[in-house]
Amino acid sequence: MKLKGILAFDGTDYVGWQTQHNHQSIEEEVTKVFTQIYDQPIKIYGASRTDAGVHAEGYVFHYEVTSSLIPFNVLKGFNRLAPLAIRLLSLVEVADSFSARFSKSKKTYRYQIHQGESSPFDHRYFHYVYRQLDLKKMQTVMDLFKGTHQFSNFTIKEEDSFHFERTLFSIHMVVEKEAVLLTFVGNGFMTHMIRMLVGTILAYEKGKTTIAFIEERLTSLQRKPVPFKVEAKGLILESIEYDQ
Repeated sequence: MKLKGILAFDGTDYVGWQTQHNHQSIEEEVTKVFTQIYDQPIKIYGASRTDAGVHAEGYVFHYEVTSSLIPFNVLKGFNRLAPLAIRLLSLVEVADSFSARFSKSKKTYRYQIHQGESSPFDHRYFHYVYRQLDLKKMQTVMDLFKGTHQFSNFTIKEEDSFHFERTLFSIHMVVEKEAVLLTFVGNGFMTHMIRMLVGTILAYEKGKTTIAFIEERLTSLQRKPVPFKVEAKGLILESIEYDQ
């Protein structure tokens, strides 16, 4: 049977989802636990890579297994065995045609900015700017990024089968006391893309770049990535939605 799982994890101490030689990854930890539970090798297929240090509230993966174990019991067992930074939120049987990576999806990411002083309780999950932000200036740049564009200058990815074209269905801002939360909903995101978009938004807010520069990088077919990028720790994968 094929099973779909949804994970939450704190990515601070990991190199991201994908297994890497001599580095701790989320995929490696998840594979270890399932292999222990089923007492057989299990191959996990994740929805996408994540950068080192990025967190998730709803990361999706799938795997296939021949077993009589009930998914609910597997979920309970997983959470007893997994590191505390990784929790399995749901585990359900899905159609054989489902793919965490290739089934059509919509992804939602949130980038968390803090305007105040750092806190020992949330410093792992916010990018601190230590100043009051000009939210209207930020919104101006956010509006530019909405829609379908070639984001070749807002990613470090070298090649892309979709010619770097992605659609951002929405980008919205929520302010909660000193926190400024930017939510990006799109059909896909490339390596460092959101971090570079947010870096560009903050660069304009601080007067380090212009609208003309941003528009030129957004429309130019010449590859010259922007020099702005925020740190990974403020980025959280909220959810991945599938048509199936």
